[in-house]
Amino acid sequence: MLKKITKPIIFCLFLSLSFFACDKTSVNIKYTISPESLSIPAAGGAYEFTVFVEAPAKVESVKASAAWCEASASGRSPVTVVVTVDPNIDYEKRNAVVIVRFKSGAAKISEIVQITQERAEAPEWVLINGIKWASRNVDMPGTFAAKPEDAGMFYQWNRKIGWSATDPMINSEGGTTWDSSYPEGNTWEKANDPCPPGWRVPTLAELESLVNVDSKWTTLNGVNGRSIGSGKPALFLPVAGHRSYYDGMLSYGSTSGFYWSSGTNGSNAYYLLFHAGGAFEVANGGGRAMGFSVRCVAEEN
Repeated sequence: MLKKITKPIIFCLFLSLSFFACDKTSVNIKYTISPESLSIPAAGGAYEFTVFVEAPAKVESVKASAAWCEASASGRSPVTVVVTVDPNIDYEKRNAVVIVRFKSGAAKISEIVQITQERAEAPEWVLINGIKWASRNVDMPGTFAAKPEDAGMFYQWNRKIGWSATDPMINSEGGTTWDSSYPEGNTWEKANDPCPPGWRVPTLAELESLVNVDSKWTTLNGVNGRSIGSGKPALFLPVAGHRSYYDGMLSYGSTSGFYWSSGTNGSNAYYLLFHAGGAFEVANGGGRAMGFSVRCVAEEN
């Protein structure tokens, strides 16, 4: 698309209090940019766009707005602008602009080219204190959610039937009637483990190991949660709330996270709790019929 910028320059001469003369000229800067935006994969690399500018105007400079993105220009017209982008190792898309500055005499204008880089694909696991944690919650039994920020499904302790983390309430078998009965057992049995093959529900000790690692309340692609560990990428646990043991009512959907362990405490079970107020701890009052999230660990670490 041809773009034309007209900038008037007015020189006026005042003698005494009277206006005697005004010399008015116009400076036209005509240019095109192709393409007008760049979409770059997570792996990064070098990409180009071209600037055509009509003399006497010229491209004065190009500059990227982010540290992970560099821009350089060569040639007069057409000007080739090379955009070099670092690999994106985060789970979020990122955006920057390249500012192209034009000059013609005393007139100067700027244009921007939008740079969008895709998010990194989640690895299968994140290593924390020697333990391989799955990068995503359990969704349908035997499967992981698509993304680290996805809630997946809720599970009652020692049961393999998943329940929706949003309303309307429905389980992985298509049922809509909540099971409020008491789940039996002294540990989470392998036959009832909803984790995919090669993974299992974490033990109490494994959940406790997370509490002793640096973490922070944050958001990932608009989802609240806890980022654990200082590595890249960190382990992200989204908040999804829970379902009540009594009737399956959904609570704390965007403010608190509840994640089961396989360990029991009498008629209750241990679980990981965190919320926006700052708590990040293992609690022992989880009624076994509650619907909580599950984040698996590898069977062999």
